[in-house]
Amino acid sequence: MLAILSLPILWTASAVAQKTVAKDAGGGRKLELVYNSADQVVEERMLGPDGKVLQKTEYQYRPGFFAPQEVMTFYWPDGKVKQITENSYDENSNFLLEYIQVFDQSGKHVGGHRLTHDPRTNVFHCMEWNPAGQDYKEVKCPAGEEGGEEGPEEVKKFTYDEVTKALDAARETARQEQKQRRMLPMAPTHLPVTTANREVGLVLPVQLQPGQRVSGSIVSDPAKFDGMPQVTVLRVTLPFDSDGDASRLQGWNFEAPGEEAQRADEPVSFVVPRSGQSFEVKFHKTGNAEPAVTKQVALPAGSTKPIPQASFKAAAICMRSQLCTVAGPFSGDSRKTFASFAERPATIVAETTSMAYIGIPERTEAGSYRPLFLAEGQRVVGLPVVVGELTVEPEQQRDLKKGQTLLVYLRLEGPGELPDPEWQSGNFPTSNLAEARKLVPGFRLPKEDREDRDKREEKDKKGKVSREHDEHEGGEVLVVVKNGSTDLVSYRGSKDEAFIFPLRRNCFSRGAWDYKFVVEAKETGTFVIKTWAIPFFAPVAGQEFSVKTGATARN
Repeated sequence: MLAILSLPILWTASAVAQKTVAKDAGGGRKLELVYNSADQVVEERMLGPDGKVLQKTEYQYRPGFFAPQEVMTFYWPDGKVKQITENSYDENSNFLLEYIQVFDQSGKHVGGHRLTHDPRTNVFHCMEWNPAGQDYKEVKCPAGEEGGEEGPEEVKKFTYDEVTKALDAARETARQEQKQRRMLPMAPTHLPVTTANREVGLVLPVQLQPGQRVSGSIVSDPAKFDGMPQVTVLRVTLPFDSDGDASRLQGWNFEAPGEEAQRADEPVSFVVPRSGQSFEVKFHKTGNAEPAVTKQVALPAGSTKPIPQASFKAAAICMRSQLCTVAGPFSGDSRKTFASFAERPATIVAETTSMAYIGIPERTEAGSYRPLFLAEGQRVVGLPVVVGELTVEPEQQRDLKKGQTLLVYLRLEGPGELPDPEWQSGNFPTSNLAEARKLVPGFRLPKEDREDRDKREEKDKKGKVSREHDEHEGGEVLVVVKNGSTDLVSYRGSKDEAFIFPLRRNCFSRGAWDYKFVVEAKETGTFVIKTWAIPFFAPVAGQEFSVKTGATARN
């Protein structure tokens, strides 16, 4: 917790005043602006018709700080102080402190509060003035700017009808979208036909077990899947017939050993060959098996046999920029699986007999429950997941000139919507830990000390305030921000040009987590901000239903 000051910090602007500008404020009032030698406003004074000061705001510009510190003083008509409000910010303009003292006309301290904020965790602490004891007492921060509503207390419960209704609506949407795609022309109707090479990507599960059926996708934007630990991306260059509508995967087929040709613009599925260290796949135009473009797929060394799954479970938080991982008894053929987030169809990018990796629809908003529904065989499943998103504003790539600065805003939405029972530490999918250790060497999984928790619960029973309780509650989200252009810019307040935020439950008491930092340009050019948000939670269990007699689990 930040240290709470016992007295407000006051400073005087007159010693550095260079000029004073007066403006008409209406109603007989006058606004005076006092400037320093850097042409910065260091003091504002609001004067009444009688010339007395009604309100005064003083600004202090600390070296290297993006925003000034400020103190506002309000006066009674007789000139005595009515209220003093101090606001403090760190070097990156993150809010630190609001300290308010209220006085009656006799000068007695009768009210006020102290609000402190740790910008790295987004945790607020509030204290109110206690007139009887003439001191400050800690209180729960109110909802609003300094504290939001907590997430739900219970895990969402689904009904069979709710799940099937959402899946049916999503299927209809998927059918309409597929119909629109297939209505587009496949080839130019005029001659001559030109050829343009384009790179596509074959996205497969990172674990390819010999003899196991798996599914993948052929995508026109392979870079989108780079760095996703659950899948591997093999790039293939294909000669398309034109640069227009015909330059699409709709006119291509995919072949794997022992399988018939499959449409390249739909999910592809095959059994991984049992022998050899690699196998060949082919791409050829529809209706013309030759010439074909071939690609070798290497089998990963030391791949482990998948653990059979008896039930379905998913990541508690699925990040929009990543794939949502679901473990379960899948067939390995994603063409027989259907998924949706609420009523929006979701693409199953890759699948094995124990895992499915699902893309989050573009229009799916972060925060609040975005339940994931599945249809697999004769079962339908509701998974109470939350969609999270880490955003950077302005854009992640910017141009700056040497000497310029830019204030960057980070926001993480989603974890604040997790219900209490889902705040359990875990590592799902298991690739999360390896990814975190690449970014933060030595990173350890969050875990709760049972003895410490028992002590905190005992204190709570005795009516004592335990502010540290939430800090040790269950899982966390690891947010990492790294400078991708260290030769061009530096991040103010960072360590080795990186910020690392292990965010626990209490960091989301106001809903979203926010942080600001200043980018300083050392040279002119385009700089890149690299960000990661890795959740560490135990998986959530799926709520499974058998398809009722007379119905079919359409996929």
